[in-house]
Amino acid sequence: MMITKISWRNVWRNKLRSGILIASIAIGLLGGIFTMAAINGMMESKVEETLITELANAQIHKKGFEVTNNFSDSIPQFKTILNKLDSDSILKINSPRVVINGMGSSANDSQGLKIIGIDPDKERKVTDIEKFFKEGDYFEGKRKNQIVIGASLAKKLKVKIRSKIVIAYMGPNKEMINTAYRVVGIFSTSSPEFDKSVAFVRNKDIWRNTGEEFIHEIAFASENGGTFPEKITDKIQSTINEDGLNVQTWKQIAPELATIAESGNTQSYIILGIILFALGFGILNSMTMAIFERSRELGVLMAVGLNRSKVFLMIVLETIYLSMIGAAIGGVLVTVLINYFGEHGLKYAESSMGGFSNILYPNLPLESFIPLFFMVLLTAIVSALPPAFRAIRLNPAEAVRYKG
Repeated sequence: MMITKISWRNVWRNKLRSGILIASIAIGLLGGIFTMAAINGMMESKVEETLITELANAQIHKKGFEVTNNFSDSIPQFKTILNKLDSDSILKINSPRVVINGMGSSANDSQGLKIIGIDPDKERKVTDIEKFFKEGDYFEGKRKNQIVIGASLAKKLKVKIRSKIVIAYMGPNKEMINTAYRVVGIFSTSSPEFDKSVAFVRNKDIWRNTGEEFIHEIAFASENGGTFPEKITDKIQSTINEDGLNVQTWKQIAPELATIAESGNTQSYIILGIILFALGFGILNSMTMAIFERSRELGVLMAVGLNRSKVFLMIVLETIYLSMIGAAIGGVLVTVLINYFGEHGLKYAESSMGGFSNILYPNLPLESFIPLFFMVLLTAIVSALPPAFRAIRLNPAEAVRYKG
């Protein structure tokens, strides 16, 4: 108990040095943790945007469709399957889709497209493309052959709301189908490539134009499905029990997206590790200088009988106190910043870059602060060891005559 009190008092003996060290630790952690939160928020935003624009949490296809995207690989007896799914309170949040590769053309240009036929009412429960609308509406009118396109496609084809686009694709009987669609909505996500290559139409319009009813995909969403999509796929498989169908989570469909989400945490900890490594040298330098200045005092303490192990513990505790105070101040400041910018966003560029939004929403779960605490504590202990060992190696007879 005495050593802890002495160590605490020693922290404040040189207020200037302690203040500078505490401030450097606080600022270093503020920058490191905020960077972690920014990277984590960026990765989460990318994943969330991809899930709510098209991918959803899980999907069903006929086996082989996800590889070939063949028009004829539609889900057999899809109405029976949908009836089974709709009878479940969780799986009823689904959206049957028609997925066709085709061509979109205007009087000015043309572009290869992934045409997704949807039931707008069911799709709203699974995805939220409306969140990214620039203008227009989401199939609000009753007019047939409506289409929703991305801003990049609208720019390339030089079309706007109420303009017409001719959609061409190979029909179920290998015949070419050409249909004029009227643009009713334009969306803009952080991915120009998605905006240029994906268009949404009503599936009933495709059925009418082809003369057949079919679907290629059933997308699913549920609470926490993005975090634990395996719960959905397990339930789907036990409900429909169809060998000819492939049930996949979003992580299986887009493994590169899952890699992005996982790599964000790794990158964050590497950055924080580098910052703590640098802070460790600052702590080491500060405590070493303190030992030099207090050599006479330490020599007197050991000369009057203070155990060397207690001297060692005293130096380590001083370092831990300094580091924990700096960490606490930095933690409070960074929590305030994360909460503020997590709600209001931080615009770091004029436009989206590399498929990432130009507005950051930093986010760091509370449980992530636990390993950070131990990282700071470990840094403090390791940084304290050299000066502590130097202190206990002092010769009391020589140290008491030290006049530095």
